[in-house]
Amino acid sequence: MSKLIEKLERISAGGGQPLGFGAAVNRAKILQMVVVAGIPEGNTKQVSLAAEAGADAVLLAIEQPKNKDEVLAQLSGMKIDIPWGVAVDTVTREEMQQLAEAGCDYVIFSPTKSPAAVLGVEKIGKVLRIDASLSDNMARAINRLDVDAVLLSPVGEDEPRLTVQQLMVYEYLAGYAGKYLVAAVPPGFAVDDIESLWGLGVRGVIVDLAVKEPEQRLSQVMEAIQKLPTAKKRPKERISATLPFTREPSGQPIPDEDNEE
Repeated sequence: MSKLIEKLERISAGGGQPLGFGAAVNRAKILQMVVVAGIPEGNTKQVSLAAEAGADAVLLAIEQPKNKDEVLAQLSGMKIDIPWGVAVDTVTREEMQQLAEAGCDYVIFSPTKSPAAVLGVEKIGKVLRIDASLSDNMARAINRLDVDAVLLSPVGEDEPRLTVQQLMVYEYLAGYAGKYLVAAVPPGFAVDDIESLWGLGVRGVIVDLAVKEPEQRLSQVMEAIQKLPTAKKRPKERISATLPFTREPSGQPIPDEDNEE
């Protein structure tokens, strides 16, 4: 199984905290979310930077299909101590098998262009990229597919804060998909909004390192995750509407229908 998916499963099951009876001050707190460093295409030097900064995995975006072989050649000459994956717009079954043989841990792909045969490839994590335009019927169908997780694409990347409407879209997609949830964290995303993502069930974030100070950005996200509560807040109870009950005036008995007849 994919190491990334294994960690998502462990965290989702409540295994985010370290076990044992040693002093708590001597144990580093395990993060409540998986942190994936999104490496810009052609910048494989950031792979080592992300590993040293404490990222759980790295993701390399391959925008042009012709660059797949070049990226794989670069990765084959590198020693990567953490799981790595690729994000592609489309991928064939043969290409996914080649990626698995090359040591790729997971693949993020679009459902609109990738052939259905890729779902049958084993020994590699399959993450489906979905967006806000997906209908409820299509989102519900994901639950039956042989994919391990879904990536929630950013809703309104130009806005610096996560709005209530965007959170509603995430909640709607997450509720239907029924898979492990990963969310993209673009450069303009406010790190204190990560708690809102965590609250709706997101257990992994992909931090885009296409910024001036990638190491600092990664550190900020990890610090925000460290501040997350150890338990998910329970949703507020639904308030049911109650019709007003009108009492009869005191001293006046309620008329008997049978007597009236």
